[in-house]
Amino acid sequence: MDLSTVLLTGALWVSAASCAITPRNFSLSLAPASPISQRHVPQFVSYSFEPAFWTEFFGEPSAPRNLTFTLLNHLHERGARPIIRTGGITMDSMTFDQNQKLSAVRTENGKGGIYRTTIGPAFYEQWDNFPQGTTFVSTLNFGNNSVSIARGLAVASYERQRDKIAYYELGNEPTNYPTSRWQKSTAAYVAQWRNFTSQIDKSVDGDSHGKWWASSATTDVTGLKVRPSDLIPAGINSTGEVGQYSIHSYAFATCDPAREQLATITNILNHTDLARYADQEIYPSAKAALDAGAQWVIGEFNSIACSGKPNVSDTFAQALWTVDVELLYAVRNATSVHLHQGATLAFQSNQQLNTPGDDGTPGFSSYSLLYPIATSKRGEARVLPVFVSQLLVVEALSDGARIAALKTPDGMPADEFAAYAVFGKGGQRVAKLVILNLRARYAGQKNSPGSLSLDIGAHQGATVKRMTAPSVDELDAAKVTWAGQSFRNGAAVGAVSVETLGAGERVSVKDSEAILVTFA
Repeated sequence: MDLSTVLLTGALWVSAASCAITPRNFSLSLAPASPISQRHVPQFVSYSFEPAFWTEFFGEPSAPRNLTFTLLNHLHERGARPIIRTGGITMDSMTFDQNQKLSAVRTENGKGGIYRTTIGPAFYEQWDNFPQGTTFVSTLNFGNNSVSIARGLAVASYERQRDKIAYYELGNEPTNYPTSRWQKSTAAYVAQWRNFTSQIDKSVDGDSHGKWWASSATTDVTGLKVRPSDLIPAGINSTGEVGQYSIHSYAFATCDPAREQLATITNILNHTDLARYADQEIYPSAKAALDAGAQWVIGEFNSIACSGKPNVSDTFAQALWTVDVELLYAVRNATSVHLHQGATLAFQSNQQLNTPGDDGTPGFSSYSLLYPIATSKRGEARVLPVFVSQLLVVEALSDGARIAALKTPDGMPADEFAAYAVFGKGGQRVAKLVILNLRARYAGQKNSPGSLSLDIGAHQGATVKRMTAPSVDELDAAKVTWAGQSFRNGAAVGAVSVETLGAGERVSVKDSEAILVTFA
């Protein structure tokens, strides 16, 4: 489809006090409302896994966790080649013991607080079980303030898996370190970071030079200013150590009661606010990196910090949120986005909503793709509704696609709608559309579900795949489908469903549904 103005005629179902349904018509221009992005590589959809729970997610080298690897294989079959960041808060208390037999062993206090994660050679050997083409971020402990510990981790990864290391990362979220460490001085942080990285580089035969992730800061307001937009002018890359600039993205949280109240389905699906957060909190650092001729990544992100919020981040709403946010960052030229996976960390906050299980088993983060093992807190091992979002995004951005946001049609609530045009290899032809109807449709809602009826212009043989569920608050992944298939136990269940549109035929998008349109 060419870059011309196309009319999109829609029926937006608006429930008045009388519960009447009023259709309205809209026009949508397929001319980009944003600059067309860079070409996106197969590494765009990537992941971050908390090291302390590595064994729960992946098992041991000789006994891999089949459920997790099945999901990764689904993505691999569609062309994804994720970069796995073995990172999170527990990397900053991680040590390497060459005599340890297990991949990872947690040392906890009586309340489930993790104050050390010891990894052995099997941690790196497990990398061989990942689908071919998967690479990794070798994460290093900066929290213990010991170059010896950090260097030991770097050397252990380099000696065992040098060909699979895409990047090295020193420290997780320095914005959360004790104030006494650098006394709020950006220059002091940069000096110590460069001292550590230069020593480590010599110990790994120069392999890390030009391959460091820099910053890994949160967007929280803190006295220590170490976002990429702060570090670049401070000279962190003056001798070329940095490979990419990383920043973490969490717009919502359950770390304390005040923020927990804001973490609702309505709020996480507000497209206007998601775009505002991306532009105000993330993009200044992204632009600083791009202006410096560098790449930037979302090194860790998810919907709701401090392990999510049950009945919000474990519902189908999380799938809609993830598609929208990943495409927001694709438009803004992120090279990769690393969706975080983990479990409750009792040391993260003393006010947080989430806790470990009473029997000491993990309270897996409710925003994760899956609960990899059965636990008292989360029940049986299973895939969560969010997984289908990854299939949609991978298929949308396959083949080196470029992407641009589309303007919300006049008269349509911008909070409830998002659309993206995906361009083929030539760059001037709209090859695909991703359309999200973010208007919430809840289980038990009395009114009939609404939908948009869209005229996408002249076309012949366009196809449609749907990411759908009975309601936005659906918890059961068996009822959540991508192109007609569900994935609750890992394996695809159901026949693939692909709709073919006749010439000029309209396409519908239900409330709380997303579609991928592919033009012939």
